[in-house]
Amino acid sequence: MLEQQALVTSVNGQQVEVEVAVNSSCSGCSNQESCGVGTVAKAFSGKTQKLRINTLMILQPGQWVTIATVEGDVLKIAAITYFFPLFFLFIVGLSAQSLLVEQAGWPQWIAIILAGIGGYCGHRAARHYLQVMDRQQPHIEIISVVSCPK
Repeated sequence: MLEQQALVTSVNGQQVEVEVAVNSSCSGCSNQESCGVGTVAKAFSGKTQKLRINTLMILQPGQWVTIATVEGDVLKIAAITYFFPLFFLFIVGLSAQSLLVEQAGWPQWIAIILAGIGGYCGHRAARHYLQVMDRQQPHIEIISVVSCPK
């Protein structure tokens, strides 16, 4: 399970709202100062995300808790985010190349533009699918109360 500490911001019955710091893997890298990705990650550091979690634990605002989620859920979301646009880009691009350019004699740039449109459609399909998945309750749970944050 993937674990992270979160701050309880509000309690409404059995539903708790927690605030989680969005971390970048660049913060632990030794090449952070000389890497362009590390520079971009610094610009987005300090961001937080609020989550609502159902729990039977008795909590109060201001408490720190440890939340956890299953790795499989994170991997599924990452696969959808990256795979859909690439899949659509390649399928539409290869189809346009073989059907329009090689067989019909159309210019090459049309296949390139159609591949880009296919990638964009894949991006939109991934966003839609992830929004549908987001309506379902993600499996995030509070596993412990922390006395002080790390």
